[in-house]
Amino acid sequence: MWKKVENYSLKFHNKPRRAAIHLKLAGGQDAVMDHLSVEELSSLGIILREESQVWYHTMRGDLTAHSAPEHEEDVD
Repeated sequence: MWKKVENYSLKFHNKPRRAAIHLKLAGGQDAVMDHLSVEELSSLGIILREESQVWYHTMRGDLTAHSAPEHEEDVD
């Protein structure tokens, strides 16, 4: 199910070198996108900072940026 991202934090761990994004979703749910490369962290961070509406799919781990996901199961 798609949930709107309400807040986020970008994390980079030097040892071992790994990155993660912690998401706060609508309804108080949390999600983590982990095992990201530095390039992925940078690209996703730009989307989260610059887009006004970002959505996260709680079953698949997909991230999308637009007014609302279309042609998918229920949006919450």
